[in-house]
Amino acid sequence: MKRAGFVVIVVIAALALFNLAVQRGMGGFRWDLTENSLYTLSDGARSILGGLSKDIELTVYYSEGASKDLPALRAYARRVQELLEEFEQLSGGKITLKKVDPVPFSEEEDEATAAGLQAIPVGVAGDNVFFGLVGKAGDKEEIIAFFQPNKEQFLEYELSKLIYNLDRAQPPVVGVISSLQINGGFDMYQQSQQPAWIVMQQIEDLFDVRWMPEDFDAVDEDVDVLMIVHPKDLSLQAQLAIDQFVLKGGRALVFVDPNAEQDQPGMPMMAANMPRRSQLDSLLKAWGVNLKENAVLADFKNSMVVGVGQARTPVRHLALLGLAEDSMTQSDIMLAGLESINVSTPGILEKVEGATTSFKPLLTSSDESAPIEESAFANMQNPESLFEKFKATGEQYAMAARVEGPAKTAFPDGIDVTEEVKDEAAQDDPAKDAAEGEGAAPAEPKTVTRHVAPDVIQSDNINVVVIADTDILTDRLWVQVQEFFGQRIASPWANNGDLVVNALDYLAGNPSLINIRSRGRFTRPFEKVDELRRTAEEKFADQQRELQDRLSETEEQLAELQQARQGGDEAGSGVLLTPEQEKALQDFQEEKLRIRKALRDVQHNLDRDIDDLGRQLKLVNILMAPLALTVLALIVMLWRRRGVKKSV
Repeated sequence: MKRAGFVVIVVIAALALFNLAVQRGMGGFRWDLTENSLYTLSDGARSILGGLSKDIELTVYYSEGASKDLPALRAYARRVQELLEEFEQLSGGKITLKKVDPVPFSEEEDEATAAGLQAIPVGVAGDNVFFGLVGKAGDKEEIIAFFQPNKEQFLEYELSKLIYNLDRAQPPVVGVISSLQINGGFDMYQQSQQPAWIVMQQIEDLFDVRWMPEDFDAVDEDVDVLMIVHPKDLSLQAQLAIDQFVLKGGRALVFVDPNAEQDQPGMPMMAANMPRRSQLDSLLKAWGVNLKENAVLADFKNSMVVGVGQARTPVRHLALLGLAEDSMTQSDIMLAGLESINVSTPGILEKVEGATTSFKPLLTSSDESAPIEESAFANMQNPESLFEKFKATGEQYAMAARVEGPAKTAFPDGIDVTEEVKDEAAQDDPAKDAAEGEGAAPAEPKTVTRHVAPDVIQSDNINVVVIADTDILTDRLWVQVQEFFGQRIASPWANNGDLVVNALDYLAGNPSLINIRSRGRFTRPFEKVDELRRTAEEKFADQQRELQDRLSETEEQLAELQQARQGGDEAGSGVLLTPEQEKALQDFQEEKLRIRKALRDVQHNLDRDIDDLGRQLKLVNILMAPLALTVLALIVMLWRRRGVKKSV
């Protein structure tokens, strides 16, 4: 047994030495056993780091001293710094990491503030806690104002995006195709020139916007993402150009609508009969998406109340929806952190049966929803009339979706294009020119039909985001605009603009950046504990409610008797309570104590299984691990003894 004990000590010492060696001499060796590989960089991040062309300096500002009483933040800070160290290690020397503790009233604190990092006051003294990042590459600078722990699943993406933006020479190019006047124009109804929508101003501040002409037949190679808003009457050439752009790896953000309220005709009297449905069905079908025919989404739970006149009570509009977090896929980077998005007469998106692409909803309705025919909105005077056509189906419908995966062209047989051409021979004929000069009618231009075949028939992976509403872009649904000394001041009250910018920012990124998905959280929930607690609560809920009801009833009766005693005392009657009442008072007080004890027992039973689980885990940690090592040592010892006997 002495020998066995010696072997155990040797094994433990070997493990300790191995751990020390890993920490000091083998810093690049790690074995990530977490469920979602939380400590292993994705292939997309590795690709970005491997292709860096500029030297980048990352400075993380973290208030080590001021955060001493914030254990959760300190734990997250370690995670962030470990990830940054791995970025530095895999960058091939292109990234240099600096760590700064901006103590109060120091130059480092002034630097952090000047860079735009956010400070959070903590403690009685109100010390500022900084936890942000400043990245520099030459004259370019990018920051993360504060690493928010509730967004840690997007940490790798945010860091990769910052590094990619620093390494990129020019801002992303966004090509815009729109049949609506999102960039401003003359309003026939108000007979005045209207400014660009606020969302376009935000986009132009962040991207290089390129407006596509009406007759375009190709998309420039330097365009990173197409933003298509309410496509109508697009030529076959334009549709083929979009088709080929997407199949060749270009990304698209598409806004379609069954009832685009801003689609107004040139003559107001034509508005009633003009269709307001977007026209992109062929391309959508090729991408595996369908905008449900003749359907506007109505949702009672998410519907908003609107005014219908000064003398009338506001009414609920079933197709004017205010979407909160429970209607958004918060695990998606485009929607993370957004709180409210407003849409008006949105459509319903469906996955095409047999589609090879994946269909991932981003915005969904509640289960109190139903489709309503588009015709119900043509001449609607009062939103209350929609209730006559509404009956909830109990289903949830998608209003926005991410579409990815393999896809084929919408034009496998190509297209025929008819063009007008000039008769060059006639232009060079002097006699004909003289005849035309004498009053002869000029020759009509010739038309030529040519066949255009697609260059790319299919793609292994497309990236398209489709949103079934164009009104989501209008100012009225998300921002209040005021004129101030000739300047337009925008005050957002919803996150519509954030969604659009997030989507463009995401789609305009490097393909490797797009492929980085949200990761699991480092701070994992105690799922087993939560399950035990729910089971216990269900088991004892009825008993607890019964005891609470009895306690409330007993306390009411006690209060009545106490009030009677006080009333008799104030009246000076001498007899406060009859002996029967006194005994009842005493019984009620004892009953109250018994009920309270029973409630404590119930609460103890609620936590008993959790406490048992905790004891089991402690037993495993304290006894089982050493026992396992001991068994391993004994096996090694027996194996060695057998080896010695065989050799003898």
